[in-house]
Amino acid sequence: MEHIAYQNDEHQSDNDEQPLSRSAYRKAQRQKQEAFDRRDRERLKAEKRYAKEHSEPEYAPEQQEAVAAGKINRLKRRLNWAIFWLILGIIAVFLILFFVEF
Repeated sequence: MEHIAYQNDEHQSDNDEQPLSRSAYRKAQRQKQEAFDRRDRERLKAEKRYAKEHSEPEYAPEQQEAVAAGKINRLKRRLNWAIFWLILGIIAVFLILFFVEF
């Protein structure tokens, strides 16, 4: 109960302050919004700068094609091995099911 009374005391002290006029309230809100917008613009600038600094290096068109071809070939090889191991696993399951009696 004491805690509730303390909260009420705080609330009463807030009410003792003079309320803001509409124009003063609007001005305070506008200043808060402008400050937020300014921080947001700075954040966006920093994010763009970071993205530029940490992006992949630019390659000549021929190099880009070679890099893409290398990635595609590597992916093809990995997929072929995955298919191989899946087929091998399916065959193993069928052999187990065929030779194991329930």
